[in-house]
Amino acid sequence: MALLILVCSSCVSWKQKMAILDSESQDLVEQVRVATESGRQEQAAELLKQAVASNPNNAAVRQQLSEFLIANGYSEEAIQQLQKTTVLAPDDPRPYIDLSYLLYEKKQYTDALKNLELGLTLDPTNIRALILKGELEELAGLNSSAVETYHRVLQVEPYNIVSRLKLAGLEIKLGEPNRATPILRPICHNTSATIDQRAEAQWMLGIAYGAEQRWTDSVASLEQALKNREQNSADDWYRMAYACLQANQMEKVYPAVTQALTLNPMHTETNRLSNFLTQQTNQINIQQASMYTPLQRPGFIGQEPERIPIETLQPPEGWERVTRHSVSSARLSSP
Repeated sequence: MALLILVCSSCVSWKQKMAILDSESQDLVEQVRVATESGRQEQAAELLKQAVASNPNNAAVRQQLSEFLIANGYSEEAIQQLQKTTVLAPDDPRPYIDLSYLLYEKKQYTDALKNLELGLTLDPTNIRALILKGELEELAGLNSSAVETYHRVLQVEPYNIVSRLKLAGLEIKLGEPNRATPILRPICHNTSATIDQRAEAQWMLGIAYGAEQRWTDSVASLEQALKNREQNSADDWYRMAYACLQANQMEKVYPAVTQALTLNPMHTETNRLSNFLTQQTNQINIQQASMYTPLQRPGFIGQEPERIPIETLQPPEGWERVTRHSVSSARLSSP
């Protein structure tokens, strides 16, 4: 009986001690909140470390510390805290998923997927985790699995724009642009999507149309996207020039070529296209496109210029599967 009383007394004492430690930790966490809101980040970090040190077995405090570290760019320290948190709280999916994202950023894909699977076992409908799983599957070349994963996201959240964009991009990559277009068209006019998301959807729609050889539609979509995207590369402007050439919209080829060469004067395929264009304009001494002299559309009197040999140009990425043929209609005509 005396031994039982002693054991019970010890249990009560241990519980009381843990309650005190938890209370101290929570007080420190509250101080962290105040310090963070006041912009005193260094003090907040020190207080969180004190909270963990005062009660190292408190998984909730460690989770809060890791979230603070992630938000402030301390990824290595966050990884250490999350690894300890998964041991202390093996039934909580959050540390597994947060850890997966950090490992993904460090290109430790195998470990990232391992932790992600553990997190999804605990929370199978976690949107954030499912999207990362799809990205990791794409990196591993498991495209069919990635398609299934993105569809899992849409089963949970049918209008998830991030997943729709990723799914559409994957369908284009797999040579199924006809499956991508109905996914992308609604996003282009979705006011709940960001401007960047709408522009990206418009751009991908242009690529999908091009893969289907719907060149006029492709030009219209790409042109709209170029206006709304924050950054466009020489490759992007070459894609525009190529689509315009295929659509026989020659008046749009010239400014696209100029833009591409302005961004990258050494862009191989754009230079080849520019050479084809300028070969037909030598007789009127037109200047070639460069950073300083935009290529102008020439006029011709009483003669028909030779066609642009588009079949000799390298198609932009994603359009390699398009059957290349002689485009005799892609001619320069009088303005």
